[in-house]
This record gives sequence, structure tokens and C-alpha cells, in this order.
Amino acid sequence: MTSPAPKLAEGFRIELFSKERARAFHGALEEAFAEHWEFQPTSFEKWWERQTAKPDHDPSLWFLVRTDQDVVAATRNDPERSGGGWIGAIGVRPAWRGRGLAKALLLQSFGEFHRRGQRRVGLGVDAENVTGATKLYESVGMVVDSEQVVWERELA
Repeated sequence: MTSPAPKLAEGFRIELFSKERARAFHGALEEAFAEHWEFQPTSFEKWWERQTAKPDHDPSLWFLVRTDQDVVAATRNDPERSGGGWIGAIGVRPAWRGRGLAKALLLQSFGEFHRRGQRRVGLGVDAENVTGATKLYESVGMVVDSEQVVWERELA
């Protein structure tokens, strides 16, 4: 089953990742995840080195949402993981949340995965994410495949 085409409010547009916007793409994801559980900021240089070293590095699967001035949301997808396409990271800068940008990026990603022959797409999420991510994923037809519980204890 194919996904509907993504729709964005006026003033926003989805674009394919480009090297010219790589720093802004990274910045959008860094800001989007800054309040995430155990977030550790990563410099652009380290992040880019890690991305390009992956054997399945494929930025033709990465998308961003722009205004005229800013990259406000981004998704970094992987061609295959766990038997299907994989949403490796998806995030919206806090000031731009609640406008359907992540949903549009998901639909764009689903469409591209489908075009490439993938019939299953997965992602990982912190179930206690305060942004409403789990409701978003359910709203686009995603279902829980598996759950993990992580326990930790900080030692002094």
C-alpha cells in the first residue's frame, strides 16, 4: 500500500539532502534531539565522518524541510535494516513543531522506500518522548513491532 503524498503549509518545502545544506541538516537534527534522553552533542565533522563511513551511506534517502531561510526539519534514512527501510533519525526544530513537518517527512520517506521496492519501514523511538512522536507514528499507520526496556544506575 502506497502512502499519500506529503502536504505542507505554504512557506515550507521538502528537499532532497544536498552537501550544500549538510551543516544546516545536521544542525536541525542536533537541535531537535537536544532534549532527548542521553543526548550527546556531536560536532558536524564527527557526525559527517560517521555518516560517510557507513557501508550503506545513501544520502539520496535523506530529506529536509526548508523555509526560505532555514532548514527546520530533517530525516536521515537508511536503505535497509531489520528487513526493510529504516528511518534512522527524524526531527523537527522545537520552534517549528506542530505543523505537520515530521508527518510530511515520513510520507516522503515511505514513498521513496516504496519506489525502491521496500514494503516495510521501521524506526526506533523513545516511548516516553514528550514530543508526541509515538502518536505521530501511529497516525501514519506504523505499529509496534518490538519493545525494549533499558535500565540504568548511575554510580558515584
